Amino acid sequence: MLTYILLGIIAFFAVTRFIANRNSTVKRMTGKEALAAHAAGTATFIDVRTPAEMANGKLDGAKEANVTSTNFRQAIANLDKSKPYIVYCRSGMRSARACKIMEKEGFTNLTNVAGGYMGMK
Repeated sequence: MLTYILLGIIAFFAVTRFIANRNSTVKRMTGKEALAAHAAGTATFIDVRTPAEMANGKLDGAKEANVTSTNFRQAIANLDKSKPYIVYCRSGMRSARACKIMEKEGFTNLTNVAGGYMGMK
């Protein structure tokens, strides 16, 4: 019986997560596509890594907004929510989380860099 209850809970969370991702408007791009977009100047880049990670390099002109900081929402509060933003971290996981937060805050044109900064090298 306990096994069925646990399977039911796992299934519920899996379906909930699937639905949440399905309703998302966040786009994805590769590191190479991100570098091309950066060169073209088509969007504002947001680096959501920690300051220590950024010290090892970042894209020129990228805005800094550490998603693990309690000040993340403050860091994005004054950005124009209708403009295009390309969000990256080290590998793409935290930037996906940052995009979800930004989407909930009303941002409408977000792209996550799959593979993150590592995928741009």
